[in-house]
Amino acid sequence: MYYDAAGNSPLRQFTTSSSEFDKDYSRFQGDENDAEARSEFGTKTYWDAMYEGMGDFSADEYSWYYGFEVIKPLLEDYVGSSSAAEKSQLSILIPGCGNDPLLLDLYNAGYHCLSAFDYSSFAIDRQQELLEYLPMGSALDKVDLRVEDARSLPKEWEESFDVIIEKGALDAIYLSGDGNFEDSAKEFSRVVKKGGICISCSGVVPEALRREGFGTDDWEWLRDGSDDLKAGCFVLKRR
Repeated sequence: MYYDAAGNSPLRQFTTSSSEFDKDYSRFQGDENDAEARSEFGTKTYWDAMYEGMGDFSADEYSWYYGFEVIKPLLEDYVGSSSAAEKSQLSILIPGCGNDPLLLDLYNAGYHCLSAFDYSSFAIDRQQELLEYLPMGSALDKVDLRVEDARSLPKEWEESFDVIIEKGALDAIYLSGDGNFEDSAKEFSRVVKKGGICISCSGVVPEALRREGFGTDDWEWLRDGSDDLKAGCFVLKRR
């Protein structure tokens, strides 16, 4: 992960203009909504190219905002489940997983009921490669990797997850155009269980919009990351 000299998030530098980009992405289909994006970081074309080695970050592995050393204590403080048996049964969803090693870190920490998705199939390819680093004989029957759109998640996921952990996914979704953050926040509310936890690491979504998308009628704000020095770490509990 990196921040610029002013401590800004790695996504914020491309929130206003795409004129800096001159790479040839023509072989990537992208998405019909790419033209509505606020920046190149909000387009599927950019992310497809990034995971194929043509982006501004490592295509093999990149830990967005914070590594597991930050996520782990948040899980322990707000979710609990300290025993091995409890951890292995806790259902966790990772939206916009990209090539972040979080899935691998969670599995190694004893969290084995894992689902992760990205709208880029190339990101899922990278995740499958990362999982090859697990010890021989690791049981991956409860690890579910999918190509999905955060704005419209599978109907069968209704109230399925104890925990959602997103790192920068909602930022990229916000940058993809008007209404997409709101639609994704509604889907998060739908697929997490009542009493479930959402951990969101974000540095781009405007505060007012975040509070609207995760309103207090549906969510209890356990940790407000608005004043965090870099990306905010928000912890929310579904009512």
